[in-house]
Amino acid sequence: MLAGGACILAGCSDSWDDHFTDKAETEGRTSVLDEIKADPELSKFAAMIEAAGYSELLGSTQTFTIWAPVNAALADVDLTDKAAVTRTLINHIARFNISSATRSDEGVKMLNGKLMYFSADAAEFGGVHILQSDIIAANGLIHKLDTTIPYAYNFREYIDTHSNTSSIAAFLARFDEVLPLSQVPGVTGVSANDSTKVAFNRLLEYPVYGLGNIASEDSVFAMAIPDNTAWQKAYEVIKPYFATYNADPAVADSLQHQQTSLAIVNDLIFRTGLRAPEEMDSIVSTGGSVISSPRAYFSGMQQISASNGRLYLASELNYDMTETFNKPIRIEAEEQTGRTPAAGTTVYTRNVATDNEFADHISGQRYIEVFPASSSRQPGVTFEVPDILAGEYDIYATFVPASIADASNTSDSTRVQFALSYMNADGRTQSKAFNDKDFLTSGTRMTTIKVASGFKFPVANYYDRVWFMNPKNDPNDRVNTTTIYVSTNVTNAEFNQNVLSRRFRIDRLVFVPVKAD
Repeated sequence: MLAGGACILAGCSDSWDDHFTDKAETEGRTSVLDEIKADPELSKFAAMIEAAGYSELLGSTQTFTIWAPVNAALADVDLTDKAAVTRTLINHIARFNISSATRSDEGVKMLNGKLMYFSADAAEFGGVHILQSDIIAANGLIHKLDTTIPYAYNFREYIDTHSNTSSIAAFLARFDEVLPLSQVPGVTGVSANDSTKVAFNRLLEYPVYGLGNIASEDSVFAMAIPDNTAWQKAYEVIKPYFATYNADPAVADSLQHQQTSLAIVNDLIFRTGLRAPEEMDSIVSTGGSVISSPRAYFSGMQQISASNGRLYLASELNYDMTETFNKPIRIEAEEQTGRTPAAGTTVYTRNVATDNEFADHISGQRYIEVFPASSSRQPGVTFEVPDILAGEYDIYATFVPASIADASNTSDSTRVQFALSYMNADGRTQSKAFNDKDFLTSGTRMTTIKVASGFKFPVANYYDRVWFMNPKNDPNDRVNTTTIYVSTNVTNAEFNQNVLSRRFRIDRLVFVPVKAD
C-alpha cells in the first residue's frame, strides 16, 4: 500500500526517471528553466518563474516536470502580483519526471500539494489540452499547454482570496501564527533547539479542540463557507446568546465577539470523505454537533469545486440552533463533579440492572438517591449548570421511582422544590424559587417535572474551545455562575403521617433552549 501511495503521488515516475536521465537523452540539454527561456512561446511563463522567485530552484540539478502554458494563455497575468503569480506557477510544476505515458488513474502531486491527472488518451492534463508532450531537459520534462490549468482552491485558499468571504477570513486569521516546530502543539520528537518555523492556526489545527486543517491538501472535508452577508446575518442572530458580564465592558464585548464568531464556525466543517453530505441521513461536524437533516443544512448553498473536498458557498446559514451552538444542557445527577449535597444530606449513587423494567428510561442506567441524615431535615443537592447562554430555557427534572429497587415499595413519593441561582446583567447573583405544590414524584413510575417554562438567563456563562486550547487554563478552574438546588418540600404533618417521604431519586436535569420564532 505504501508503495502504491508513493506511485500515485509521484506519478509512477521511477522508470521514466531512468529513461529521461539517460546521458544519451540529456546530453547537450539545458535545465527546464533554460529550455523554457529559449522557447519564444513560453516567454511569459519564463517571466512568471522569475517574478515568483523560482529561477534558482528550476535551474538546479533537482528533477521537475513543468506544464507550461503558452503566451496567449497568460495574457491577463499581472507579474506584479507575486502571490497570484506564485499560486498559478506552482499549480503547473511537479517534482520528478512525469511523462505523458503516466496512467490516467495515477495522481500527480503538484508543488502546491494538489493532485492532477492525465486523461486516458494523454491528450489532456488537469483538464487542459496538451500542445506538445515530453520535451526533454537536463533536469526534467516540459509539456506545453494551450491554456492554464484551472486552479482548484482548498477551503482556506478560497476563503482568503475571495472578497465576499472576508468576514470569516478575518476571524480565522486571528489564530494564524508562525511557531518554532518544537512549540507546535501535538508535534513530538523535535529538538527544543530546532529553529525551523512553520505556519500554524490554533483554531483549525490544535489537537483535539481544532476544527480541522482546511488548508491541507492531504485531507478531505465538506465545508459550508458563509459569504459576508451570511456571516453578518448569523452574527446578528447569535450575538445576543453570548451577552457576557465583565467588570470591564471592553473585555465583555471582546469575549462576546469571539464566542459569537466561534459559534458560527464551529459547525461548518465535516469529515465526510468523498460522499455528498447533503445525501446522508445525518452528519457530525468537526465541532462535535450532530446535524440530523443534512439536506436542510446545505439547502440553497452553491457547490464549488475545491481541491480538498466539497465546498458549499452559503448566502445564508441554515442552522438549527439547538443542534449547533445552543444545545440542550443535560446534567447527570450521578456525576460527582459540580454536585454539592446540602448539610445533613446523604447521597448514594445507584446502578440499574439491564433487565430492570426502568433500565431503558434512566440515562446511563445510573441515578442518585438523596435522603436526610435526620428526619427533621429537608435533604437537597445543588447542581452546577455549565455553559448556560443568555436566552430562554424550559427546565426539566426526571425522578426515579422507589419501586426500582424494591417492587413492594410503591408508596414512597415526595414533593420537591427547586431554586435557581444565576448571574444578572450587572454581575450580581440572583435567585428564583420554584415550589409548586404539584411537584410530586411517584413511587411506581418515572416522573419528569417541568420546573420552568421559558426562563430567561440575562447573561451567558460559557467556556469556548479557544479557552480549552490555552495551556494556562485548567478545566477544573471553571466557575459556573448558574446552579440549581433540588430539595424536598414536605411539611412535618405530611412526613409524620407517612403521606410523603423526605427522600428522592433523581436521574437528570435538562435545560432545553426555547427556539426563537
